[in-house]
Amino acid sequence: MKTHLTVIAASLAAAFFVAPAWAADEVQSVVVTAQSRKQLAQDVPMTMQVVTGKDIEAIGAKDLADLNGYIPGLSVDAVEPTQPQFGIRGVQAGDFGVATDSPVGIYVDGVYTGKTGGALMNFVDVQRIEVVKGPQGTLFGRNSAAGAIAISTNEPGKEVDAAAHVKLGRFGRANADVMLNFPITDTFATRIVVVRAGSEGWVDNTATGKKSGGDKDWATRVSLRKDFDAARLVFSWEHENMEQYGRPAFGVIKDPALPLAGYRGVYDAAYTANFVNPLDAPLANDQQGSEGRLFDGATLRLEAPLAGMSFNSTTAYRRFTTHNLTDNDGGARPDLYLTTQDAKRARSFQQEFKLSGRTDKLDWIAGLSFYHNNEHQDAGAYVTTGTLDTLSQFGGGDPNFAMLFGGLAAAGLPGISADSVFSWNETHYSDVRTRSASIYGDTIWHLTPQTNATVGLRYTKDKKRMTWHVPGRVSPQLDDFLNKFGPLAGLDASSFPSNVIFATAAQLASSPVTREKDWTDWSPRLVLDHKLNKDTLLFTSLSRGYQAGGFNIFTPPNPASPTRTGQDPSFEPEKMTNFEAGVKLALPDIRATVNAALFAYKFKNLQDIQLYSVGSIPTYNVISSDQKAHGLDVDGRIRVSPRVTLFGGFEYIDQTYTRYQRLDASGNVTLDLGGQPVGTPRLSAMAGINMNWETASGRASVNFQGTHASATRCNSDTADLSCLRTAKLKTGTATSKYDLRVGWDSPGARYGVALIVNNVFDQRYIHSLGGQTEQYGAPYAYLTPPRAIGVEFRASM
Repeated sequence: MKTHLTVIAASLAAAFFVAPAWAADEVQSVVVTAQSRKQLAQDVPMTMQVVTGKDIEAIGAKDLADLNGYIPGLSVDAVEPTQPQFGIRGVQAGDFGVATDSPVGIYVDGVYTGKTGGALMNFVDVQRIEVVKGPQGTLFGRNSAAGAIAISTNEPGKEVDAAAHVKLGRFGRANADVMLNFPITDTFATRIVVVRAGSEGWVDNTATGKKSGGDKDWATRVSLRKDFDAARLVFSWEHENMEQYGRPAFGVIKDPALPLAGYRGVYDAAYTANFVNPLDAPLANDQQGSEGRLFDGATLRLEAPLAGMSFNSTTAYRRFTTHNLTDNDGGARPDLYLTTQDAKRARSFQQEFKLSGRTDKLDWIAGLSFYHNNEHQDAGAYVTTGTLDTLSQFGGGDPNFAMLFGGLAAAGLPGISADSVFSWNETHYSDVRTRSASIYGDTIWHLTPQTNATVGLRYTKDKKRMTWHVPGRVSPQLDDFLNKFGPLAGLDASSFPSNVIFATAAQLASSPVTREKDWTDWSPRLVLDHKLNKDTLLFTSLSRGYQAGGFNIFTPPNPASPTRTGQDPSFEPEKMTNFEAGVKLALPDIRATVNAALFAYKFKNLQDIQLYSVGSIPTYNVISSDQKAHGLDVDGRIRVSPRVTLFGGFEYIDQTYTRYQRLDASGNVTLDLGGQPVGTPRLSAMAGINMNWETASGRASVNFQGTHASATRCNSDTADLSCLRTAKLKTGTATSKYDLRVGWDSPGARYGVALIVNNVFDQRYIHSLGGQTEQYGAPYAYLTPPRAIGVEFRASM
């Protein structure tokens, strides 16, 4: 017996504590370009985290949203992938209009993606992702006031290579990708990648009989690389086509007498006791919805020596169209019916020239960039006459349409009854033209062999031209009714308002109205770093980020006034000032790294669009706020043995408003949140373990990791729904999620198979509760998906 135990113990020791032939002695080093220079991540004096292609594979992520939680401090809301929201360190804007920008810049191979249709794309042959926290106005430029996400893809190589993956799983999941890399000559190579991802959906929509919560997308990238004596030219073209059903919205009001019989403008305990738990209730959306994107992009990058310096040029063109038709009432009742449409089309051109050089004392970079973008948006609100009656009753009025139709039916008019409901569609059209140019420089000055001082500065000029147009409502059924019965009832088109949902905007922009404005900014950064020894880096920095000014798409200007409607529809740039002090520590004796940074920032003029009632009808309104925060970022990794690695990280943050005021129609303050929390959880954390061992038939591996976020910190405005606690449901609670990958690779790693389980313990949460019908007592919820299980097969040359 002792002999058997000895053999087993020796086998386990060999499996987990004896280094395989391919293992390195130290913790893996990663080369990054966050400072526009190739550096080891541990030598970069800023807070950043790097996700490699292997990390993406371990989680089974198909886009940035699947990494949510695995980078503490980064939040990605992709419930609607054509309208994603990105946040870093709690700074996240909720504006979906085309005339504003995001405080988090997304860059793919150095090309800015914008914030709407092109920002959240499926991963296509990704090499690494760098998430840089804090203002990056100097190096990345405009619209990275809170931070930047830089995605780098693989370039064509000089060796013949091929790889393929197929993943099949629960809810009809079927993903596949193929990569081919081959040299055409000794100096010319191409790389072709095709990716397909799709699933049927994880919930049945009882109102339509179809599945919801699925996705369907395919994409391709073709890259060409030409090497010269000392130069390199890379061209890439990418295409994506996404078409899927709209996201599910789970209504929590099932009593047909509600909300009219119980809602009085306040979500008190008596009313919220009527809510059902959306995690237990069936989905019933009368509008199945559809969401899609058609995207094309081309990029040309040149790297070449120039008079002892390095010259880089990046030229990019992007165009896309998107549509997002969604159920926004969470149910199937004609008296609450609300469907919205958000459709966009955009074309952008970018050009950047960069020159860099280094001496014994200086490492410098200078650049010039241009960005041109034209974007159009259709924002549609589609309701019924039943919905308008409900809104009228909430405002103290009568159900006018029901009374009209009932009276006509009582008079004997054919084809009409008191229950008749007609469609009523309104659309708000917006066009914006953006022109931006900037010049920047950044210099690392080697004060001593151990100490560096970095000084950077960028000057930016932005110009935007905005056009608003809100024509009258479209209601073919109502028009037909007026043609038939209008003369008998003494009614014509003037008997009804031209718009209700966009009534204020329609009064000011029934014909196209245009305004233009420009802004300038200086974005500096100062960094001091010092190496105590070859394994310990200390750094401190002061930087400022800039987000261009813009316009509120739902507040057109008065055509009779050059600037004002009583309120200027433009707003000034958003700016963040951030201080950081940190350490990056390598511990080679125990094969570990630890990074930590303290930060504090002030963010001024953050723009957000919220739906609330200024009069009797809920309307979209711009809220401008100032915020401040301080916190701590920590991440680390330790190789316990050559075959076992532990990793983890967390962010602690305390974020509050310094200014937030909501005004009524007369300009009086109705809500002041100054000094209250913004909502960001105090703690977000992740941790995991990688294990691998050799077997007689290949190599086995296990990756298990999880994320956790503490409870939402609600304020007096959001506590009613975002931190709700009833006997049936809870919102704003702490959340956790765990993912598992168990894999096997053949000798030489030519082929392999893996079991991937996302949300291992099937932990479900209410992602948010509110929506556009929140204002009249009928909120709906978004839910996190259930456990997903899949099997992935792969093969490579």
